[in-house]
Formats: sequence, C-alpha cells, structure tokens
Amino acid sequence: MKSLKIFFVLFAVVMLVGCNSELTREADNLFKEGKYKEAIEAYNEYISTKPKDVKSLYNRGRAYEELGDIESARKDFTRVLDLDRENLNANLSMGKYWYNKKDFNKSIAFLDKVIAIDGRESVAYLLKGRCLHQKSEFEDAKKNYDLAIDFDKKNAEAFLYRGALKIVLKQNKSACNDLNRALALGATEAKSAIAKHCK
Repeated sequence: MKSLKIFFVLFAVVMLVGCNSELTREADNLFKEGKYKEAIEAYNEYISTKPKDVKSLYNRGRAYEELGDIESARKDFTRVLDLDRENLNANLSMGKYWYNKKDFNKSIAFLDKVIAIDGRESVAYLLKGRCLHQKSEFEDAKKNYDLAIDFDKKNAEAFLYRGALKIVLKQNKSACNDLNRALALGATEAKSAIAKHCK
C-alpha cells in the first residue's frame, strides 16, 4: 500500500514537470511566432508554478517589450536580476531601458556589467558608444563603436553611428566608408547621411 502511494506521488510529480515544460515550450513558440499576448498568458501560467524560472521571466519581459509595455518588461528584467545578478540578457535589456529613458549613466552601469560578464558582446559596446556619444564624449564613444565592430563585423548600427560620429569629428572620407558599409548591411537610415555628406 505504501509503495502504491509513493508511485502515485512520483507519477503526479512527473506529470506536473511534463506539463510545465510543455507550457514553457508553448510560450516560447508563441513568442517566436510574434503572438506576444498569448505568449505572456502562457508564461504567466508557467511562472505561477515556477516563480523563480529566470528564462521564462526574461522571455515574458521581452514579450512585454515587444508589445510596448516597457514598465512591465522592466519589472521582469529587474526580477531576473534579483535572482541572477550576472544574467547577461537582463543586464543588456536594462542598459537599453535606461538608454531609452536618456539616463546614460545608469545605462552605462548596466552595459559595463554585460562587458564584465562577456567582453565580446558587440551590442553592449554599441549601446555604450551611443550613451557616450550623447554625452559628447566622442573619443570614448568611437572606441566603443570600434569594439562593437571588432566583435561583430556585421553590426550595421555600429558602422552607422561610428560614421555619424566621424562626420562630427570632420573625418568625412572615413565616415563615408562606414556609412556605405552600414547601408550595405541593411541600415537604410544611412542613405540620407550619404546623400548629404558623401558626394
């Protein structure tokens, strides 16, 4: 009789784990399909039983971000960092959050954490460069754009912003090379700068 009870308890645990992993898989698939509201509902259900699941909390935050609910996204990213201070994605997302809020010092603090965790993260250098650019710290901004490009030769935005910065620094020939590279990589915003500065 006792072994039968143990069997049923184990069976229930296995079923619960199976259902939970199915829920998170469904939520991830909905996110990939761009069905962000449905993904959030699935993540909510999963997180109600696994409130400390860092991956699902982060992914729900990304789904909120895609829907433009930036404050709900920030809460999820903050919760992830409460559970895992070294989480690269959540630190990067908070860096973006503070950049968009124009609090460049806070943004840089998060981006520096990303760089400390993974010194090859091109997007972190790009965003740090943009923060420094906004603060008129042009030489340091350029160094960060250079690093963003060193670690990802296809980072169109890094070429775009480095090109824009070089125009400010009166390095037009080099700027035009960067802007043309940005355009070739898909940064259509480079067109107007090329038309204006690269004749």
